[in-house]
Amino acid sequence: MGNPVNVNGVTLELKYFRKFDTNINVENVPTGPLVNMSRDESGNSATPNIVTVLAYLPDNTLNPVENTNGLQLQGNEVYLNYYGVTSTQIVNKDGGYDTVSCRDFRVEFNCDEVASLYDLYYVQFAYQLDAGTPSVDMILVRSENDDPETDRGTVTVPSTPPPPTTTVK
Repeated sequence: MGNPVNVNGVTLELKYFRKFDTNINVENVPTGPLVNMSRDESGNSATPNIVTVLAYLPDNTLNPVENTNGLQLQGNEVYLNYYGVTSTQIVNKDGGYDTVSCRDFRVEFNCDEVASLYDLYYVQFAYQLDAGTPSVDMILVRSENDDPETDRGTVTVPSTPPPPTTTVK
C-alpha cells in the first residue's frame, strides 16, 4: 500500500489503513488503541512482523503533526511513528513489577479542540528489524495527540495499586 520507511533501525511498511466506524461518543472510546501482533520478535528476522491497530481519532479538524519521519496515514494529519526502544514497567503475576524493553510505536495526530465524537481507524503495518537490531520483549502502540491540552493519553507505566481489601464474615 505504501513505500517502506526506515526509522531507528526498523523498516515500516503500511499494509492497510481505513476509517472503520464514525461518530463514536467519547464515553465509548477506550484510552488507547487496541493492538494485535502476528508473532514474537525473536523469530526469523527476515520475516516482517505484522501489527494490527484499532485507533480512535477525534472527529474534529486535525492539524499537521510535527513528526513526519514514519508512515503517512492521512495527509500530514495522521502518522504512524516509531520512537525506538524504551523500558516500561509491567505488572507481574506476583503483583509486583517487571521492567521490560519495548518498541514504541505511536499513531499521532494534532487536534487543538476537545473532541466529543471519535472515528475508529483500522491500521495494519509491517515492521522488519535491520541486521544487528536486537529484539525486544514487547511492543507499545499508543494514540497520541501532539496538542498536550487535548491529549487523552495512554498510561504505559502502571500506578501503584491500592492494597487488597478483605471482608471477614
